Amino acid sequence: MGKGDARAESRVVLLDNGSVNPDSVLAGRKLAEALSNRIGEPVDLVSVAHSDRIPAEDLDGISAQVWDAYLAAMAESGVGEVRVAPLFFGPSYALRKAKKLAAAVETRESHLITRWADCLVSEDEEEGILSKILSGNINQVLNTIDRGNPPPRVLLVDHGSPFPEVTERRNLAAGRLARVLGSRVEGVVACSMERREGEVYDFNEPTLERALEGARKEGVKRVILSYLFLFPGRHAGTGGDIDQICQSHGWQESELLKTELIGFSPRLPELLQARLVALG
Repeated sequence: MGKGDARAESRVVLLDNGSVNPDSVLAGRKLAEALSNRIGEPVDLVSVAHSDRIPAEDLDGISAQVWDAYLAAMAESGVGEVRVAPLFFGPSYALRKAKKLAAAVETRESHLITRWADCLVSEDEEEGILSKILSGNINQVLNTIDRGNPPPRVLLVDHGSPFPEVTERRNLAAGRLARVLGSRVEGVVACSMERREGEVYDFNEPTLERALEGARKEGVKRVILSYLFLFPGRHAGTGGDIDQICQSHGWQESELLKTELIGFSPRLPELLQARLVALG
């Protein structure tokens, strides 16, 4: 396609942080395909960084796309508009970086416009699709345990962020989740897998470590770990950072149960479609 042949063309991008784990990229491609089927147009999976380090042979022979190179290719081919559905729960560093890169390209290439849908946790809705995904994952766990015992406490865990706006979105999701679950659980506590040192980052508290310690001290007999993560990796994957934190605090498998990751929910494409529809 020559430059100028597709000035009016619009592309849809599913933008993630990126990973060096081939399984994460392949799972993201399946999600992009499911979203494409819902909206009736192609969806490109693009990563902010990292994924281009994966050999193509580990990705079914198709190299991963990263954001800066993708934008350059779109500008060169004459695409006029890129609509982005962010696979981010809040305005994280990687998402901010991606927006700055897009703004720089728009400055150089005046014909290319990038439009951004809202994050997965939106301030503009109440108990929406994401709350239903989270509560559905928790209900699957609740259905496996004896209801005669005291209700479990839910720990909604995310990575932790140096930006309070990201933590505010997580806390917003936790509050909505608590309203949806009601008396089926003892409560919902939002926590961070990790945090930076210093009082300025205290908004990340409690950490997962402290949330587990607090539950033990308060006599909670069972905890459900609800992942605010999309796909397996070095944090939320089997044997990853979160597993190691849980194991180091002596919780038995029967006491500490874990939900499915959000990226595997059949409702996630519906949520992403809603974000694109709201974009207009």
